[in-house]
Amino acid sequence: VERKNLHLQVRPAIGRMQSIKDYVLNRKGDCGIIYCLSRKSTEKVAETLTTAGIKAAYYHAQLKAEKRQRVQQAFQQDEIRVVCATIAFGMGIDKPNIRYVLHHNLPKNIESYYQEIGRAGRDGLPADTVLYFSYQDAQILRQFIEDSEAEESFKIVQRAKLNRMLEFGQATSCRTNMILSYFGEHRAEGCGHCDNCLKPPKLEDATEDARKLLSAVARTGQRFGLSYVIDVL
Repeated sequence: VERKNLHLQVRPAIGRMQSIKDYVLNRKGDCGIIYCLSRKSTEKVAETLTTAGIKAAYYHAQLKAEKRQRVQQAFQQDEIRVVCATIAFGMGIDKPNIRYVLHHNLPKNIESYYQEIGRAGRDGLPADTVLYFSYQDAQILRQFIEDSEAEESFKIVQRAKLNRMLEFGQATSCRTNMILSYFGEHRAEGCGHCDNCLKPPKLEDATEDARKLLSAVARTGQRFGLSYVIDVL
């Protein structure tokens, strides 16, 4: 179901910690959730925000049950404004005034992403979502899949889901329509409440740049990552 009160936005992950800090400081009176990929990330982001004067806390599965309950209760009662959490946080949360959900890392699939941003704006008022997009996160998630002991058939499905998440992050068309399409709903007109609809990206012909990039990849033996190839170029 489309949530028309949610504004969807994707930003590059370059400098994301500073960007997140600035974002939260600009919305000091609002409540929000920042989803992170790892326990370490939740603690680091929470520490950064706390140092900046934000009432923030971290939440992950490795915390003792008593501490998790304390954080959850403090958030429900607006004693803390921001929770930096892994996906362990949110089940059973029905807080109506969450004004934003940020993703410090790339979610592993569209289902997780849409469930997590769905915790914002449950009072029907406008709420914002920002996903910080990183190829490095995608590599980490892909490695999780490869390292798991699951059957190959399961891994194939998980790879496909991660690829759809990558497509969402790189989209130049309506992001809401991409989500609706994923769940089997299709429409032509844009949603009017995602970044690509509100401010369509400017497209340029990068054919020549792409040729140079592919040439550099070939000439360096197809053995190096993006940063090295960029340095060569």
